[in-house]
Amino acid sequence: MATYPKIDSSANLQDLTVVECGFVEHFLILQDPQGQQKISLNQQNYILGRSPEVDIILRSQSVSREHALLSAISVTPLYQVFQLSDGTPESGKSTNGLIINGELRDSWILMHGDEIVFSSNTMAIYRIAPEPPYAGGKMGVFLEWLYELSQKERKFGRYNVAENYLNQVLVISQRLYGERQPQVANCLLEIAILNFSQNLFDKAEALFLEAVDILKESLGVGHPDVNDARKELATIYNSQEMYEKAESLLLQVLEVKQDLFDDEHPEVAASLVDLAAICVSRKQYQMAKSYYEEALKIYKKTLKSGHPDILFIQRKLANTKQKLRPKWLSLNLLIPMSLLLLTGLVAYSFFAPRADITCIKVLPDGSVRSISGDECRRISK
Repeated sequence: MATYPKIDSSANLQDLTVVECGFVEHFLILQDPQGQQKISLNQQNYILGRSPEVDIILRSQSVSREHALLSAISVTPLYQVFQLSDGTPESGKSTNGLIINGELRDSWILMHGDEIVFSSNTMAIYRIAPEPPYAGGKMGVFLEWLYELSQKERKFGRYNVAENYLNQVLVISQRLYGERQPQVANCLLEIAILNFSQNLFDKAEALFLEAVDILKESLGVGHPDVNDARKELATIYNSQEMYEKAESLLLQVLEVKQDLFDDEHPEVAASLVDLAAICVSRKQYQMAKSYYEEALKIYKKTLKSGHPDILFIQRKLANTKQKLRPKWLSLNLLIPMSLLLLTGLVAYSFFAPRADITCIKVLPDGSVRSISGDECRRISK
């Protein structure tokens, strides 16, 4: 196993990197075969490597000519952080890669005290002077910045970059809280949603299931966060037409809510509505109708008349009942059939043969005899 040179430093490592532009100094303490040197970071981008043409020269033949790219990123109008990435866009990845804090990384937002290994004889430590302040003594602000950077990259369709930021959140959360804690599960859910948005369903499903297991273990089966994660995964299953899996998860959600709440609680009704929607997707309209009717009954008991939830269920129930009607009773068929019948009656009234009328004429002697219709009409005039 390779051994790496150690850099003597009495500075304490901080949990939070906050770089105030113009008031603090970013620098690297660089150790290579030719000794130790301090490299101040006061420009936007740096290329690091053994080439004499790069911005920061690593004086070792065991590193790549263009080994890494260091870039400043503004996270607020007053603060910025530095991101270190393996290789450069022009030269590709380095030969050895980047080992940051003992782990091989493609990209990493540097934090005060991070140790970077370029090769067996070349390394650096990232520092900020004065040491960065805590955000209330927690990592919350820094992690929030990583989340925001991820969302920004996602909006621009740079999903790999976005996932790199979320992976760093995951690593830090595991280190701070432990691997089986809700903070870790929430990060896994974020990564799962990001993968699903790229149609990477298998990876997204595995991450969702892992997150649900962690939440169940750390919070308990009946915790609302567990149910929320199940519902999110059920929505994904439904979108993939995996209705049985979706229904199974939603039945678990319903069972938990029935244990937590009264059977006539609005939360129970909401789960019934979710199940009804799955039934509609499966064209199981009779079962959907039952779920909607049960939900409507609960809402009418617990909500005021005219509440949006009641009106919503009434519309859904009406649509479902319409789908249960025989096809010949649907308006799409009744209207054409009515028009056809009316057309037939009109045509008959015009073209049907007319029977001649018959009249009776009383003669002077009191007897009667039949006369033709024409003669009758002539007498009537």
